[in-house]
Amino acid sequence: MHPIALLAGCAAFALVLGAAQGLRMVRYDAASSLSMEEPVDSGARGSLIVRVVDGLGRRFGSLLRGVYSPRQRALLEKRLKRAGYPAGLTQASFIQREAGFMVLGVIVLLFAFLLRQWLLGFMISLLLVGWMRLWLINTGMRRSREIDRDLPDFLDVLSVTVRSGMAFRPAIERVSSYHGGPLAEEMRNAIQSMRLGVSRRDAFVAVRDNSRSENVALFVSAFLQAEELGTPLADALMDISTEIRRERAQQVRRAAARAQPKIALVVTTMILPATLLLILGGMILINIGSGFGG
Repeated sequence: MHPIALLAGCAAFALVLGAAQGLRMVRYDAASSLSMEEPVDSGARGSLIVRVVDGLGRRFGSLLRGVYSPRQRALLEKRLKRAGYPAGLTQASFIQREAGFMVLGVIVLLFAFLLRQWLLGFMISLLLVGWMRLWLINTGMRRSREIDRDLPDFLDVLSVTVRSGMAFRPAIERVSSYHGGPLAEEMRNAIQSMRLGVSRRDAFVAVRDNSRSENVALFVSAFLQAEELGTPLADALMDISTEIRRERAQQVRRAAARAQPKIALVVTTMILPATLLLILGGMILINIGSGFGG
């Protein structure tokens, strides 16, 4: 077999493996992923790709766990919490899966060295080694965007529920039970913390820290300030919702403004040359046809 063909096959396998793993993790139901217990051995369930990666991770995960310092473990736990413990991953299972991808990257790198394709092998290996961290960061950012999107509607319904005469804590429980997504999940966690004796301020500060959302930070600050000043809760929630909708609209406009240069770049580098090539090709074909006709 030609070395280039073999290398292409190895690279394609590695890319498909990583893409399939990422797709599975994105589609995984994370509604019950907040348990801090050790997960069930994922090698006994899931797809073949998951079993392969986790099998490698079980054999070499202890080496990576030894590398993690207490500070790195605390940072990883914080990132997992902010991402909502996606795919049911805990700290231990995340390190295990990360070790599996690292071993896979080393295998790809060895094949690349044997085929004298060092640059391509290094790039693919680097992608596999950093895949889990990149995926976790991206999942946390996507979760923050979902929270920003759901917060105004959540506050509107909460305000109406409080106006109907229901107390604040039962109102949040009622609204959270009818809302899905990470925001309702964070609110349920806050209610559970208050049941365990955590103060309302500390519970909502934890929501702010876990969400990493500017709008949630605005909501928590305004809510706690209104509570300290004795402002009626229903009116405060309505005012906060209006302000957050205004801030959300400004964020959308800023995002649209940032997207314009990217769109112009795509048009300039891809669509415009293709259009010019199409026009030029048509003109050449017309001239060739007229030449033969003449």
